[in-house]
Amino acid sequence: MGKCIRREIVSMLANFEKRAYNGTERVWTGRYRNLHNLPHWHLENELICVEQGQATVSHNHQEYLLTEGDAIFLGSGEIHYIKSDPDSITAITLFDAALTASLTNCCQLCCAKLSTDYDILHVFSQIQEELQQRRPFFEQQTCLLLLQLMIRIFREEATVPMTAQPEHSSISNYKNLLTEIERNYCYITFSDAASFMGLSEPYFSRFFRKISGMTFSRYLNTVRLEHAIAMLQDPTQKLSVTEVASRCGFDTIRHFNRVFRDITGMTPRELPQNYVPDFKPICRIEDAFNPTLQSSELLTQPLE
Repeated sequence: MGKCIRREIVSMLANFEKRAYNGTERVWTGRYRNLHNLPHWHLENELICVEQGQATVSHNHQEYLLTEGDAIFLGSGEIHYIKSDPDSITAITLFDAALTASLTNCCQLCCAKLSTDYDILHVFSQIQEELQQRRPFFEQQTCLLLLQLMIRIFREEATVPMTAQPEHSSISNYKNLLTEIERNYCYITFSDAASFMGLSEPYFSRFFRKISGMTFSRYLNTVRLEHAIAMLQDPTQKLSVTEVASRCGFDTIRHFNRVFRDITGMTPRELPQNYVPDFKPICRIEDAFNPTLQSSELLTQPLE
């Protein structure tokens, strides 16, 4: 079988992984013995480090052999899979791509496999401890630890300027659409979004629901409410509920109140001053498969 045909088959087999988090944290870490998974992709960035033994990581159709202490960085949306030796232990951390957008939006690593270990396992251990103990501000601390590590990596590794992808796949267009929604949430419409994607409205409706796990209307409303809550809690603006509703794109105050209660469980006037939204839209596919094979063992003991 030719290489081009093989690559096309791998791409068709690649599935979207949905990562479940326990709360508002934006980082997940874990350790596996004998880690094997199928070709897949996810919207998070991922760092993989071999703690013991060796593993082969296929990244965008290129294979890398990782031995003890080796690590690899996989960007959001990149197709990959892992094959490990039976007694190997592999540590992984997935994190919200927005955490490092200031780095990854402007440049990319010349090689996914890192030239040194950057003490990654120690950082993973610190993150794991924060996630397990859940002390005050643990979400911010995990983000800080991760960002500091990524800055070290992007400072030391060879990089090249990020260039636009030559092909505009549905996934890349979808990612661009999420940015467009965030930028123009107050007035973007369903028709605008379908047009942005270059899809008919019926097809776009099915596509968006499949890839995000919710309807376009639900997604847009949650984005709008996140901004509305920030406005309501901003003591410098002192906006009325009606003004906030209008600025966030709701046509009537009645509509705003109904959506607000539906998503938060309270009215705008009942909103506590220290309320933190935990409904931020998560880009995922409903009932997405788990790419990790049953032979892989998720270890419960912490990193040393």
